[in-house]
This record gives sequence, structure tokens and C-alpha cells, in this order.
Amino acid sequence: MTLPLDAPVDFERLVDRSIARPGRYLGNELGVEPRDWQGAAVRWALTYPELYEVGASNLGHIILYSILNALPGQLCDRAYLPAPDLAARLRERQQALFAVESRRPLPAFDILGFSLSYELGATNILEMLDLARVPIRAADRGDRPLGDPASSPLIFAGGPTATSNPEPFAAFFDFIALGDGEELLPEIGLVVAEAKAAGLSRSALLRDLAQVPGVYVPSLYGLGPDGVSMVPLVPEAPRRVLRRVATPMPHYGMGLVPHIETVHDRLTIEIRRGCTRGCRFCQPGMLTRPARDVEPEAVIEAVETGMVRTGYSDFSLLSLSCSDYLALPAVGVELRNRLAEHNVSLTLPSQRVDRFDDNIAHILGGTRKAGLTFAPEAGTQRLRDIVNKGLTDAELLRGIRTAMANGYRRVKLYFMIGLPGETDADVIGIADTCRALQQQCRDLGRLELNLTISNFTPKPHTPFQWHSVSTAEFRRRQELLRGALRQLRGLKVNTTDVRLSAMEDFVGRGDRRLAPVLEAAWRAGAGMDAWFERIESTHAAWTGAIEAAGLAGRYRDLEMGDWGTTGTLSSADLAAFCAQPLPWDHIDTGVDKAWLAEDLQRALAEVVVPDCSFDGCSSCGVCGPEFGHNVVVESPPVPVQQPMRAPASERVQRLRFGFSKTGSLALLSHLDLVRLMERALRRSGLPVSFTGGFHPLPRLQFALALPLGVEAHGEWFDLEFSAGVDPCSALAQLQDTLPEGLALAGVEEVEVRAPSLSQELEGADWSVELVAGAPGPGAAAWGPALEGLLQASELPWNDTDKKGRPRRRDCRPLLEELSLVFAGDQSCRFRLGARIDAQGRSLRPDQVCVWLQEWLPGPLQLGRLSRLRLRLRTAEPEQGSR
Repeated sequence: MTLPLDAPVDFERLVDRSIARPGRYLGNELGVEPRDWQGAAVRWALTYPELYEVGASNLGHIILYSILNALPGQLCDRAYLPAPDLAARLRERQQALFAVESRRPLPAFDILGFSLSYELGATNILEMLDLARVPIRAADRGDRPLGDPASSPLIFAGGPTATSNPEPFAAFFDFIALGDGEELLPEIGLVVAEAKAAGLSRSALLRDLAQVPGVYVPSLYGLGPDGVSMVPLVPEAPRRVLRRVATPMPHYGMGLVPHIETVHDRLTIEIRRGCTRGCRFCQPGMLTRPARDVEPEAVIEAVETGMVRTGYSDFSLLSLSCSDYLALPAVGVELRNRLAEHNVSLTLPSQRVDRFDDNIAHILGGTRKAGLTFAPEAGTQRLRDIVNKGLTDAELLRGIRTAMANGYRRVKLYFMIGLPGETDADVIGIADTCRALQQQCRDLGRLELNLTISNFTPKPHTPFQWHSVSTAEFRRRQELLRGALRQLRGLKVNTTDVRLSAMEDFVGRGDRRLAPVLEAAWRAGAGMDAWFERIESTHAAWTGAIEAAGLAGRYRDLEMGDWGTTGTLSSADLAAFCAQPLPWDHIDTGVDKAWLAEDLQRALAEVVVPDCSFDGCSSCGVCGPEFGHNVVVESPPVPVQQPMRAPASERVQRLRFGFSKTGSLALLSHLDLVRLMERALRRSGLPVSFTGGFHPLPRLQFALALPLGVEAHGEWFDLEFSAGVDPCSALAQLQDTLPEGLALAGVEEVEVRAPSLSQELEGADWSVELVAGAPGPGAAAWGPALEGLLQASELPWNDTDKKGRPRRRDCRPLLEELSLVFAGDQSCRFRLGARIDAQGRSLRPDQVCVWLQEWLPGPLQLGRLSRLRLRLRTAEPEQGSR
């Protein structure tokens, strides 16, 4: 029987306990709702080209997912870059990559949308397209209507890199979504729905999409007479494509709560979009104008609601520069006051040290104080003026002293080398700045600094987009700085490999000639992560691809670089130099190219331009009817700070719960289960008792960790409360917050001072399936093998202790039962009874599998595993009692 092309994949065969962190692929996060596949007019899959742990943390990814699923007739699922083990299995079984919720293959969707936030991330996108069994080049996807089952999905990209210069990646995408997607993607969905209903061809649909502001269709553009500029080839395509701007929608950011640990494992609420500081190296600051503040009441409501809805213990307020959100002190103190009893911490991803004061220091952290990060960027005042950082030495010192006065002893600082106008004195100035900070803060204690030294990479749509850098000069300056920093103590220094920076620059300011380079590098195994895992072979793959594309001379020119060319030109020559066409001139970000050239001249003259959110207009060209204007919310009064209160730690009552863990939740690790339960407890509102100390945790104890991939039907955990609760009501209240597959089966009260749950363990009963290779030992062989093992006088097991030293143990005293339940020629199922000793040690099914191989021919593998119950020494509460 042939399955429909849009039928879900056989997930259980693809993802099992042999796959690393299989919880990445479950698609059962808190917030996922059933979707009507058949009733959807347009089916989207937002496909994030990094591992789940990164993609599921991306706020934009979650916001767009939530918005699309709120629209009538639109369905949105998600997919992520699989780890190498699952990627290999998909290729081996010729199975297309699937979306995590519906588990349908990606070719079954109408639109696949990729986030392109980093130049070298394009190879990950090609990997995902290949795994999805979709032609990687747009020209190879045919012209069938989307409604045709044989049609490929529309492939598009969004994100800052796609917006700034889509040309190096143009060959792989049907269209590019420029700028903010909150309003743009719904408009695209309407156009696609109409085209599907009308049966339009792919090319006709793309012509319609090209008329939507913010949609760039590369196939409708070609090189102009100058050989650099892109010009429209059809009347429907605009000469310049507008970047879209949207108002932040913070309440859409709490849509999903992952069950596994992610990179940013917290609630994130956007407080301000856009930055008008005008740092001349900063592409996000130029691409996100104008600045748009979120009303303080909306931020407070989103955080309060989000913490209750998600169960997170941490939250973050997000902006390119949180300190430029004038209401931050008032909002932060108000949130700290309201959440004072809830054991939560606040983090801010980006702050300006010149605005760091006692109010901000107070609101950061909580019961768990987070680290502090500031970005002086340059080591001298002169160079900070050139880049328009707007930070003085005195402000830097004042901010660091404020941090230390509030208990911080370790601060992270970001610097760059290679900035336009930089001299050796500026490079050494980084070390001088660190030395001065440590010396001038000595009266407050020892200041430890973690330094990240990045190589400046010129970016499109910035005043420094015309700058030239040199790989050889980067190496020299890195070594110069290392020598200066060796004299200092209390420093930890991280630098960026210059080869990575060179390739980032080569791709970021490239054109359509780079498509074969990207494809060849990907085919040679140069995924984005490979830069950090095996840089030598990855760099060789990229340079080989450049050579094969005939661009080696151009790359060598970039590596050599004529450092500081712009600084040697006269004003007139510089203006003529900057007027030359660039591959991204057809992208209308709102910032005038002429203004960028003028700002470059101001940089060379060390002229600082004020922040137009708080001072006069700088005439960059953004503000107007198409992009809007700066929206700056004045700060309300800062509330009186209420003292932080430790979470309730009284030990008034202790309940013992029985539970089962079945279905896909078996693929969650024990640590993920603990994290899931802690968040469920927060959502439940039960008066849980917390431990003391700097990192209070719920007084929650699981009986015995469950191996990954094993179902469980008779498990236990103890939970202590700071106030008395009705056991049955507590069970019902907690069950309402738990996902499908995690079922509470019973509860009873236990003396608070009774022995711990782990001390009560007596034994474990298992159901174990074993599978042998063909032809198998035969059905009659399983029983005698199990009996022989049961009668053995010794069961030796060789492993290592916690320090890696070899050891040998006799596990026979732990074996209680082996009874055959089913026997076939190639497989059997048996019941294993194992004792648990006072140290919590017991038998594992994989050990029994190893011992049985001595009794049976051929290799054996574990099949389906279930831990039927954990036996307690005391009378067990009945599973199902309440």
C-alpha cells in the first residue's frame, strides 16, 4: 500500500533512544495545539537552520509561528536542523525531513521559511533542503501550481542577513522576506491562498508576490548595465524592494515552552525594537530603524502572564539596547516587587554601561544573580568616537564601579579590533582600559574580566560597508593585543579565528557569483557548526569551493586588504568611491546610501552623531510614512524597591505521588523530566517548599532516574509543601499542568521526617524485549538461556568508577527474577526483577542483554523496554488511589 505524499512519517522507527537527545524532535511542547491539516488553505513550516536547542530559543521564530497559527485558514508547523545521527538515518532510509508537530514530510507543505541570521548559516539551509528532498536551487523546482502534489514548496528566507544582502543566497530561494515579518507573512499567506485556489503556476504566483511590499523575488531581477546593480526584468517587480517595519507584539512570544533544555531557557519579552544609537559598525542598528518602545504596562502584563503560563523561573527583557528603553528601571523594579515571592531572576542580554545604575543593578538577577556584559567596543576614546559608540572613559568606569558596589565581581566586556581608523595604540588601549578599570576599582574588591575580542567585519548598509580589512593585519594585531594582555591578571580572553571572519566578510558583501561557492562548500561538509568543531578542514572546503568557482583572486584580494583605503582619499574622491554601485543597492532599508557616505566622512573626522531617539534628527532617511517614526516612551516614576523575599522553605507536609511516563515522553531524559516537573509546579500554584541557599529549588525527589527511551508505569516522587494541602486536590491541580504521557496515578501523605524516598527503594520490575539477528536462536532457546542466567553463581560486570578507574563487580545478588513472557525465533520478551541496594544500584536491561549473549548465538539488541514498577520497602500507595 502506497502512503499519500503528505502522510506522517513513521516517527517511532526514525527517532528512538539510539538517537542523541531525541526530545528535540517530539514537537509536544507546552502550547502546541491540534491543527486542522485538511482544512488549512496554506500550510507553512518555519524551518530553523540550527539545532532545536537554538531554534526553539529564537523569539522571532516563536512570534511568527504564533501569529500564523492565529490566522483563519493558515497552519504553521516547525522544523529544525537535525543532528548528524538523525540526518544520516533520514538519508539511509530515503525519508524526507519532517515537521516536528504534524510529523509530515516537509515537501507536503506549501511554504518553507528559513531564518538566515548569519552569513555562513546558508550551508545549513542547503543541508535542510537536501534532507527535505527539495531541489536546492529555485530554478530546478519547476512551474507546477502549489496545489499539484508533485510541486515543490515555496522556499523563502528572512532575517537580518537575508534582508541586508540577499544576493549570495538568491539562487536557492523563491523569494526573500525583507525586514519584520509580523505583518508581512500574513499578507504573503493571503496571496498564496488565492493563487492555490486559482491554480496559478509557480511563476505567476511569484509575480504576484513581488508586488507585496517587502517581498523580493530574485528570479525577477538580473544584472544591470554596470555589471553590479540588480534591476527588475519584469514590470511587476519594483526597482527597489522595501524593508518592512512592524510594531512589537510581546504577548506572542510566550507561545511555546520546550520540554528539553534550550540555549535561552527562559521567558523572553521584547521591550524595544530598533536602535538609533548610530554605531557605525552595527548592521542591526541600521536595519531596524526606527526605534519602537513597548508600553510599560504591556511589558509588565506580558511578563506576569507569561511567568504564570509557562512556569519559567527566569525571564529576559529583549532589545538591541535595553538601556535605551527609558522605562526599564520603573518596569524592572515593578516586576521585581510583584514577583518578589516567586523565586525568579531577570536577565538583560544587552546593556549600555553608561546607563547602568543602582536601579538596574537591583532588578537584575534575583535569587540567582546573573552575569553582566558590557560592550565598550574600542579601547580608546578616539576610536569610540570614530565608531560613534557614545561612551566616555568616565562613564565606563562609573558603570563598572556601580556593578561592583552591587556585588558583581566578574564582568564580561566585548571589544573589536580592525575598526576603521584603528592604530596600534588603539589596540593596546584595550589592555590599558582593562588595567585602569582593575586599578580604579581596587577599593571595591578584585575585578575579574572576561574579554571577547572580535574581528571587525564590514557589513552592508552601514557607514563602514566600504571599509577594507586584512587577514594578515588581523593576525598581527591579535598578537599585539595578546602581548599587552599577558601583563594583566584576572583576565580570561577569547578571540575569533581570522579565517572565520574573512569568510564571513567574503560571503556577506558578495553577489550571485557566490551560489556555486556555497553549494560546493556545503557538499564538502562545511556546515556552520563545522567552523567551531573542525576549522582546518572546513576552511579548506571553503577555499577549495572558491577556487573551483574561479573567485580565488577576489578572495586573496580580500585577505590581503588595503587596510584603511577610505582614510587616504580626499573628500571628493571618497564621495565618488562611495557612489559606486553595490550588489545590495536595490534593497531599500530606509537609510539613504548618501547619508551612510556622509557618516563615513564624519567618522574619519571623529565626529559623534547624537542618538536621534533623544536628540535631534540625524536625517538618515528612515522616518516617514513608509517606515514610521521613533516611538519613545517616557519613563514612569520608579516604584519604591521592596526587599526580595526568599521562597517559602517551611516543611509542613510531604506527599508521595505515583506516576507513569509513557508514549513519546519516554524519549525525555531524567533531567528534562525534573525540569518539566519544576515548571509544572510553578504553573500549578501549589504551595511548594523550596530549599535554602543561593539557588533555591523545589523540595522534589524522584525515586530513581529512568533511562532514556524507557516507558514507566509505576514510578514515585515525593514533594514537600510549605502549607497543608488536600492530597487529592493537589494531585488534580498538578495533573492539569502536565503533558499527555505523564499521568499521576496515586498520592498519599508521608511523614515529613520519614526516610527519603531513595532509602525506601527495594526493587524494580521490568518488561524487556530482546531482538536477535536473522535467523535467530529459535523460540525454544530463550527459556534455557534465561534459566541458565538465573542459576549462575556469579554475574561479573566490568566498568569504571567516577574517577575513571577500572572496577569489577558481581551483580548476581541484585538479580531476583527472569521469567519468559513470549518467545519467537528472533525475539523474546521477559520479565526482569532486580533488587536495589542501599547505594541505589540495581541491574539494567543492557547488562542482562550482555550476559545472555554468552548463552545464545549471534548479537542481541534491546527492543522495547518498560519499567513496570519500583517496589518500596514500606507499604506502597495504590496506583490509582487519590
